[in-house]
Amino acid sequence: MQLESLDISQNKLTGEIPQQLTQLAFLEFFNVSTNHLTGAIPRVSQFNTFESSSYEGNLGLCGDPLPKKCGNSEASLPPPQPSNFNQDDDHSWFGIDKSDWIVICMGYGGGLVVGFIIGHTQTTRYHEWFVDTFGRNQKNQRRKKKSGRKS
Repeated sequence: MQLESLDISQNKLTGEIPQQLTQLAFLEFFNVSTNHLTGAIPRVSQFNTFESSSYEGNLGLCGDPLPKKCGNSEASLPPPQPSNFNQDDDHSWFGIDKSDWIVICMGYGGGLVVGFIIGHTQTTRYHEWFVDTFGRNQKNQRRKKKSGRKS
């Protein structure tokens, strides 16, 4: 009953906002954005004080503070069906969000660039050692030595 903050955004929740939440008189922060909620936003004083961003991403929600008013035909639309990875939505392969893939790719890309820079620096600094160790002539000489030892 004394809960002050509730953030249940991005949880794929469906249905209406439960009326029991209106009994949380101390609730100062509320966020249910990016779910699949439907119906009217409860008309209780604290729910009217939350910004519209607390409810965005729920195509089926209506009422204040959203610009979509209840009572029109759009308010009774069913929640969107779960999507697959072929559609252009907020999700991608293996249940990983697109924003997470962006971070993953940035990490791998950054690591690749740093690796190339370090590799280039080391090969130019120790060029002769790399040529002696990994050069074609060195490999051919090793093969000749091995075959010479066996005879």
